Amino acid sequence: YDWDVGNEAVDETGKLRANSVFTQLGPTYIDEAFRAAHAADPKALLFYNDYDIEDADWPKSEGAYQLVKRLKESGVPIHGLGFQSH
Repeated sequence: YDWDVGNEAVDETGKLRANSVFTQLGPTYIDEAFRAAHAADPKALLFYNDYDIEDADWPKSEGAYQLVKRLKESGVPIHGLGFQSH
């Protein structure tokens, strides 16, 4: 199986969206979501998914890249990046 664990967390400026989860738990809520998903299903592939991240010159693209890079460097179990194109 595979799961989209993080979805549309980066805003158009490249920063994490200040949604209610972010406000309550802070910027590492995504890390914890991936760790919890991995604990629940260790064999599953886990993805971060977002839109408007296909152009490297956009702040949102850079923000998504930096998020995934930080997750990988922190040892968070993330296996891929999904590009929404609908």
